[in-house]
Amino acid sequence: MAALINSTLLVLIALGIFYTAYRRLVAPPRVASGILIGVGAVGIGVNLATAWMVERGSRSDLNVRSAFLHLMGDVLSSLGAVVAGVVIRLTGLNWIDPLVSLLIGLLILWNAWGIVRASLNILMESTPPDLDVEAMLKDIRAVEGVRGVHDLHVWSLTLSLRTLSAHLVTDDIPISAGAKIQAEVNRILSERYGIGHATLQLECVDCVPADLYCDITLTNSNSSH
Repeated sequence: MAALINSTLLVLIALGIFYTAYRRLVAPPRVASGILIGVGAVGIGVNLATAWMVERGSRSDLNVRSAFLHLMGDVLSSLGAVVAGVVIRLTGLNWIDPLVSLLIGLLILWNAWGIVRASLNILMESTPPDLDVEAMLKDIRAVEGVRGVHDLHVWSLTLSLRTLSAHLVTDDIPISAGAKIQAEVNRILSERYGIGHATLQLECVDCVPADLYCDITLTNSNSSH
């Protein structure tokens, strides 16, 4: 939620930049290039140092990543101000300032949209977009003792924590043999697909092994007659 709110604010900030830049393009004001360069340079130093402090955590935490992008947006804004100030001082073209603002706004909007999309995928418990489900199913079915997989669900709790639930169809085997199957499937899911938490239910009901969405209720009902 924090990442979604922060990235949404970035989108609103970008829209605000677009509106201000449009007004300044229509009627370019006189720009004090010296002040623009000085303030921009200070902004680059402060925001770049802060962004560097949170950069490592942004690789695995969506909230920290949104904060990092927010800071980098400030860095780019300050850099754009310095560039615009230098160009204006050399050429006297005041419309350079709003033009640079438009470019910065587009970059902020592009980065913010990526965070909005990722946070919505997590909140909606969507399957991670980079996960090859077909390949994962093939690897699970290749484990000795697994006859089929169904009721499979994969989603993300955070950017770095993925979870899975599934029913594994096996023969009528002892609990100890079933535990070995679960351990091997968990190992594959963790090492190959980055799934750190998996809930695996073993069953030997009369379910078609290749049916990913087997109707267990119907199967149990038929078995009772």
